[in-house]
Amino acid sequence: MPTTESDDSPRVPAQRRRRRGATRGPSGPAGRAPAARGPAGRRREPVRPGPPQDEWARRLLAALTGHRTPQDLWGLATGTALHHLTTVAPPYRTATPVLRTTRATQVGPGVLEASATLEADGRVHAIAFRLEDRGDGVWRCTALELAP
Repeated sequence: MPTTESDDSPRVPAQRRRRRGATRGPSGPAGRAPAARGPAGRRREPVRPGPPQDEWARRLLAALTGHRTPQDLWGLATGTALHHLTTVAPPYRTATPVLRTTRATQVGPGVLEASATLEADGRVHAIAFRLEDRGDGVWRCTALELAP
């Protein structure tokens, strides 16, 4: 009687089998990058840029708290906005302000009038600023007002 292979031979699990000619690239199987995992193994979503007023409110808040210098915004803000930031003493150095809301209204093509509210020491403060897109996709702050 001829010998045949028995079914007891070890098998490769289905997920480890490869088709002939298939290769694994440096980014994982089938050319897909492995999913990024955050704390507790949860999948992280890619960071998408938010509205320009949100980004600028965070930048201005960092400058007003002293975490950034106004010179860090050089090239992203015009002279009047930078002058206003440098002449005003950072009013929120003693508190840790929390950004509450941001709003914007488009007043023309590539021009936004925006406002943000923040809370520090149990009080709510307001920031008003004007953003302009000069056609290169980079929003620049051209005016800034701080309310007490």
